[in-house]
Amino acid sequence: MRAVEQSASALADAAERRRELLAKVDGEVRDATAAHDLSVVVLATILRDDGLAAELAGVDVSRVRALRRMVDGKAVRERIAQLGTVVPRRRGRPPAPEVVSREGVMGDAESAAGLVDGG
Repeated sequence: MRAVEQSASALADAAERRRELLAKVDGEVRDATAAHDLSVVVLATILRDDGLAAELAGVDVSRVRALRRMVDGKAVRERIAQLGTVVPRRRGRPPAPEVVSREGVMGDAESAAGLVDGG
């Protein structure tokens, strides 16, 4: 009888640890999903092209559009401000290049490409 009680206690302890670990991992998945969703919307906002952002992020364009409706605009603006990126205007002449180096002109295109790699 004692062995049954001990094994039942061990089983209950293991089940509780499993619940705690699953809750922790579920929280991590929620946080990672929210961060990814925000990154996709930031990319789409900076590029001003949902289709290109979807292609670069590996998601459907419908997902990008849905995320743009769901993700908090304030969070998007804050993230863009943290990145130090200025959203280009839609119309008119493109802004002047920011830096000229021996390798050539480095402007907005390289900034956007850097966001794809790390943002």
